[in-house]
Amino acid sequence: MLTGGEILARGLADQGVDTIFGLPGDQLMHALDGLAREPRIRFVTTRHEQGTTYLADGYARASGRVGVALVVPGVGVYNAAAGLATAYATSSPVLLVAGQVRRDGIGRGLGLLHDVHDQLDLVRPITKWCQRIPEAHGIASGLEEAFRQLRSGRPQPVEVEFPPEALAESAPWSEKARVEVDPVTGDPDLVARAADWLARAERPLVLAGGGVAFGEASASLTAVAEQLQAAVVTTREGKGSLDARHPLYVGTMWNNPRLLPVMRDADVVLAVGTRGQGTGIEAGQQVIQIDADPAELGRLLPLDLGIEGHAAPTLDLLRDELDARISTRPSRAAEVSSMREKVENGLRAVGPQASIVESLREGLPEDVILVAGTTTVGYMCHMHFPAYGPRSYLGSSYMGTLGFAFPVALGAKVARPERPVVSVIGDGGFLFAASELATAVQHEIACVTVVFDDGAYGNSNREQHESFEGREIGTLLRNPNFADLARSFGAEGVNLSGPEQLVPALREALSADAPVVIACPIPRMPSPF
Repeated sequence: MLTGGEILARGLADQGVDTIFGLPGDQLMHALDGLAREPRIRFVTTRHEQGTTYLADGYARASGRVGVALVVPGVGVYNAAAGLATAYATSSPVLLVAGQVRRDGIGRGLGLLHDVHDQLDLVRPITKWCQRIPEAHGIASGLEEAFRQLRSGRPQPVEVEFPPEALAESAPWSEKARVEVDPVTGDPDLVARAADWLARAERPLVLAGGGVAFGEASASLTAVAEQLQAAVVTTREGKGSLDARHPLYVGTMWNNPRLLPVMRDADVVLAVGTRGQGTGIEAGQQVIQIDADPAELGRLLPLDLGIEGHAAPTLDLLRDELDARISTRPSRAAEVSSMREKVENGLRAVGPQASIVESLREGLPEDVILVAGTTTVGYMCHMHFPAYGPRSYLGSSYMGTLGFAFPVALGAKVARPERPVVSVIGDGGFLFAASELATAVQHEIACVTVVFDDGAYGNSNREQHESFEGREIGTLLRNPNFADLARSFGAEGVNLSGPEQLVPALREALSADAPVVIACPIPRMPSPF
C-alpha cells in the first residue's frame, strides 16, 4: 500500500521521467512528499508557473523525452497555460500534472482555494488528452494512458489532475511496464504511388517540418532527398531536418516571400511532418503529404496524395520504393546553390538583422541548441540562421509566445547539459520570465541569453510607424540594465556596445559554465517580410 503521491512518483519514474519542473502548493503536498521519496526524479523549482511548462517544453524538444510540469489548480493551471499552448503548437510531448480542489467541491463553485469551474475546460483546447483522476487507485492506470497518448500519433501535451485526497489516501501499488508505442508506417500502396510520382518528377522539392526534425527522421529525409536530387526547404519547426550545409538545402519557408519562386517551380512537392501553412504551394502542383496526424492531411495544402504515418519509417519505405525506380540522378547542387544564394541575398538586403544572425552563427559552436524568441532578430533567425542538425533549433510555432525563449532554453539545457544552449530574445520578451534567472542560478543551468535591446516592443512599434503615421502608444519601454539584473541573481552579465561585439562575447560566455546574460543594444529595424 502506497499513498497516491507515492504512486504518482513511482509511476512517473517507471515511465522514464527523471526531471519534473514545478512549484509547491496546498493541494500538491502529498505529491511532493511522494517525489521526495523517489530518488530517480530531480525536482526543479521554477519561480512562476509559466516557467514549469516552458522548461518542460524545452526539455522535451531538446531530448525527445516527455517533459513534466507540476502546478496547483486554478491560477496555477492558468499561468502554466502559456507554456502548454506553446507545446501544443510545437507538437511537444509535455505532461502537465495539476492539483484540484477537494473532491466534494469540484464543480460546485464553493470558492475553495484555487477553485475554477471547470478546470478540464481550461486545458482541452491546448491538450491532446486530459483526465481527472479522483481516487488513488486510478492513478497508476491514468498515468499509463497519459503516456500512451504522449508516445503515440502526433506528440502533443496531455494533462492529468488529482484532488488532494487522491494523493493522500493509500491504494495497492503494482508496477506498470513502461509504455512503448511503435511508430506508424504509411500504407505501402500509397507509398508506392508516391514513389511513382516522385520518380517521374523533373523538379522535385521536399518540404520538411517539425515531424522530421523532432521525429528522428533527419537521416531518412536526407537519404530520400539525395535519391531524388530534390531541393529541400524546411519550415521553422523543421530547421535542422537537413543539415543547412547540405548542397540540396535552400532555406526556411516562414513568411519568406523570397522562397516563393522556389516553392512554385517544383512539379512535385513532398511535404513531410508539416501542416504546410503559408508555404505558397499552389493548386496544379502535385503534392504528396506524409503526416502522423491524419487530420492534417490536406487541411492546409492542395493535396493530391495523403499518407498517414510517422516520418522516419514512412520515408524509409519510400526510399526502398525509389531504389526500384531510380538509378543515379544528375546532381542539382549547382542549381540549388543558385536558388539559395538568391534567397540569402534577399534576406541580407532587408537590413542589419541578417548580419547579426550571421554573427550569431559565427560565434556559436556547431552543436548549439538555439532558441529563437518572438523578436526582430528572432524572426530573421527563423529565415537565416543555419541549423546543422535535428533538435538544434526551437521556436514557438504559430503560437508566437512572447517571452518563451529564455525558460524554454533552460529546459533544453537541463535535458542536454553537454550541449551549448543559447536563447535569442528581445528586451520586452525577456522580462516576461526574467525571474527564472533565479532558477538558472539555483539549479546551475548554464544557458547563455542574448537580449537584443531596442527600447521597445519593436515589431509592434515598427507597425505603428509604418501603418499608423508613427503614433506610438504602449510600445516604448524603459528597461533595467540587463547585465546588472543578471548579476543581482548571481548570474553573469555582459553589456555590449553593439552587435559587432557579439562573436567574442558569445565565445567567452559559453566558456563560463554558468548562466550568462549578454545585453546587446540595437536600433529599431525594418520588417524582414
